[in-house]
Amino acid sequence: MRGARVAVIGGGAAGNAAARTLHTADADLDLELFTRTHEQPTNRTLVNKGVVAGLLEPHQAVLPETGARLTADTVRALDPRTRQLQLDSGHRRSFDAFIIATGSRPRLLSEEIIGRDEALRSGHLTTLHSMADGAHVRDRLAQTTSARVLILGGGLIASETASLLTDAGHDSVLIARSRLPGASSIGEPAARQLLELHQPQHAAYLGRDVRMIRTHADHISLTLDDGTQVDGDLAIIAHGTLANAPAPWTGPEGMPVDARLRSLHAPDQRIYAAGGVAIHHYPGHSSYRIDHWDDATAQGAHAAQALLHDLGFGDDPGPYLPTSTFSVRIHGRTLTGAGHPALGTSTRALSTDPLLVAHDLGSTPVALTGLDADGPLRQHLPGLHQPAAFPGSS
Repeated sequence: MRGARVAVIGGGAAGNAAARTLHTADADLDLELFTRTHEQPTNRTLVNKGVVAGLLEPHQAVLPETGARLTADTVRALDPRTRQLQLDSGHRRSFDAFIIATGSRPRLLSEEIIGRDEALRSGHLTTLHSMADGAHVRDRLAQTTSARVLILGGGLIASETASLLTDAGHDSVLIARSRLPGASSIGEPAARQLLELHQPQHAAYLGRDVRMIRTHADHISLTLDDGTQVDGDLAIIAHGTLANAPAPWTGPEGMPVDARLRSLHAPDQRIYAAGGVAIHHYPGHSSYRIDHWDDATAQGAHAAQALLHDLGFGDDPGPYLPTSTFSVRIHGRTLTGAGHPALGTSTRALSTDPLLVAHDLGSTPVALTGLDADGPLRQHLPGLHQPAAFPGSS
């Protein structure tokens, strides 16, 4: 379709990758990239690594221009029938195709927890998702040379943040609902080694949940489900994310997509979704969602390639399968992964020194995780999603 008007909605990894892919294609497109009102596209991986650590100001995490026309006006709703966007400013805009890459929002504590709202209002309880969150945590930490920070969660972001704060001289405390934090997302072998890294470094309350919060002038007190009281200068919620989509997909379930990232709810309307907002279905497995930077980048590029194909400008990119790598630095060690470990139904060790684990769905490896195993992991990467790959492993 010559001269097609295309809207990319979202200024994170997926949106920027989609816009860049469309802009550099040999296609006649009128391309516009929408971000939230008053916001620029930013690299969210730098919230804790850069802003909290005091190495960067939020404006220094702005992403390079994609070549698309940039509009900072939050998209509130999309009407698939009329192909119209409803914007925060009140304006309505019509397009021929859409890539929705609005990402995720932080999962909060239950509203049933006594004292939650007061703690959020006071700033003693916060999330660590946006650049504003990062600046808030940084400014709180600047009020003391050694703060006690309670981190609610045990996943990769919680673990990385605990490590960064410990290295900066703060006292980090992990409070996790699981007795083996991270096992559901990276598998038990890697989660056990991760826990071994944490235990000598700081206190950890495992298999516990928050029941009540008291906010004081200079600190916060959390009462756990076993009656234990834990005090700190600041508490950070790191319980993962929920999909963040415009209407009519505003529920926490996100936007279901087919293998080429087309919206299942409007399959013929040239609406695509990528990144933390997209809900995928792997053959032989239930639905899943991935919310990390490199995978969102890969999804954004894949959605753009699928759109270009559907408009008659390129080849079919084929089905999307998660193969992107991710890594976090935790207490001097590097945990690396590829694919989506939660898709696996079993694990097997490909090596023990360094630790490298394959996550299998039946006989098909769908992910890899390892500790200080970047080289071996990349050697095995081509075998992901190939039935009966990696034979002879222990």
